[in-house]
Amino acid sequence: MAKEVVYRGSARQRMMQGIEILARAAIPTLGATGPSVMIQHRADGLPPISTRDGVTVANSIVLKDRVANLGARLLRDVAGTMSREAGDGTTTAIVLARHIAREMFKSLAVGADPIALKRGIDRAVACVSGDIRGRARRGDQESVILGVAAVATKNEPGVGRLLLEALGAVGVHGAVAVELGQRHEDVLDVVDGYRWEKGYLSPYFVTDRTRELAELDDVYVLMTDREVTDFIDLVPLLEAVTEAGGSLLIAADRVHDKALAGILLNHVRGVFKAVAVTAPGFGDKRPNRLLDLAALTGGRAILEAQGDRLDRVTPADLGRVRRAVVSADDTALLGTPGTAASRARLEGLRREAEQYRALKPGQGSATGRLHELEEIEARIAGLSGKSAVYRVGGVTDVEMKERMVRIENAYRSVVSALEEGVLPGGGVGFLGSLPALAELEARDADEARGIGIVRSALTEPLRIIGENSGLSGEAVVAKVMDHANPSWGYDQESGSFCDLHARGIWDAAKVLRLALEKAASVAGTFLTTEAVVLEIPDRDAFAGFSGEWAAATREDPRV
Repeated sequence: MAKEVVYRGSARQRMMQGIEILARAAIPTLGATGPSVMIQHRADGLPPISTRDGVTVANSIVLKDRVANLGARLLRDVAGTMSREAGDGTTTAIVLARHIAREMFKSLAVGADPIALKRGIDRAVACVSGDIRGRARRGDQESVILGVAAVATKNEPGVGRLLLEALGAVGVHGAVAVELGQRHEDVLDVVDGYRWEKGYLSPYFVTDRTRELAELDDVYVLMTDREVTDFIDLVPLLEAVTEAGGSLLIAADRVHDKALAGILLNHVRGVFKAVAVTAPGFGDKRPNRLLDLAALTGGRAILEAQGDRLDRVTPADLGRVRRAVVSADDTALLGTPGTAASRARLEGLRREAEQYRALKPGQGSATGRLHELEEIEARIAGLSGKSAVYRVGGVTDVEMKERMVRIENAYRSVVSALEEGVLPGGGVGFLGSLPALAELEARDADEARGIGIVRSALTEPLRIIGENSGLSGEAVVAKVMDHANPSWGYDQESGSFCDLHARGIWDAAKVLRLALEKAASVAGTFLTTEAVVLEIPDRDAFAGFSGEWAAATREDPRV
């Protein structure tokens, strides 16, 4: 296919136009009380998206000018990276990247050496990053969670309390899932043990008629992806479990009617205690779920792919849990012992999840990434032995989906804050690094210019917050910098200047550090671009079109 090549000044100018267009759309979302942005949904028939999240705005923008779109893509990448790694700070990173790229563009126009300019920016960013780490405070967990959650959710009432409860239950690195709820208000569910959404195969298994639950104590667990076709295959296991004074939970791909009748008859008569359920997972995902459950309970998964047969299963193959509670809709195993194998699988899954989050747009199918990540996170929740589900409430689907994005960001921001500490919010956290930057000596004029670009960028978030509040951004920056208190800043919600630390308005230090580092990185890519190579599209709109391929790769409308 023929190529179009755009060189130097023209390439950078058109890329800068794309950066400006995307930044202008996303910048209104910066701050606790900034306005929202309305986005047409990519799928016909679905309602528009109203958002105050910078990365959502960035991902929605694709420009007609393909060179300008590359510039916008740089900001989409930095916002996406911030969302994946820190949860918050997406708009802050866009603001910083736009400012650094703009000042670079001006410097190149007057003949600055791009290598020296880049060197000065890199030295300044390293200096500020180290200073942020050194100034970060580690307050008590409750106040940090409440303060950071308030900033990340634009002062949503109650979110911080529920996140505090969730993290208190499962720990900082525990499994917290954010899902759409069914009510107007937010609800938190904390689940102990291992749970999956498959209930008993017959109501005759119920032991508690009032609550319609089947409850087992001292439970042996049979885990298999095979079908149970003959009750006789289970008799040796049932006899061994009964002699040991325990009960048996059968988690299988399917239990045929003939086998189920034998289990029920003996269960109802009190010959033994047993409950049959459908195994966790679906299709090709089921073996991994069963291997997880086996690692957690200390048993062995009986898998068809391994050539395992039910008539050869011994009591040593069964997992053990303290208690099983089975309803018509789900199964919960309580008192799962956990093993070294389960902990190793858990760490491996966490690393795999991070790899999926690190993928950038365009690397594989967006829907495929989303589904794989959801599956991995569900397995992490199960292996953790304790998980929390934050169910987001709201009046309309548009409101609930917009809130869900912000609450997910708040959760990741809170975790970041607990990892590296906090600094005053509202853009003030960057200002504290100006004295450290003032001590940095440049080797030449162009390097000094690069350091100066970072110095001016540190005031940009506060300036934008002031403008989004209807004030003069420069006046807000001047008033804050004139005050002796390093925590002094502007509180958007109250519309007053105050001690942000005392009021609990914080940003995660990790968010500030990553925002500057990622912004400088993509701006450096812009600086060093000397040519852009583009494919000239085929004028035939249906060239290379395959209806079967289009159907097979159809994307999920959520992404």
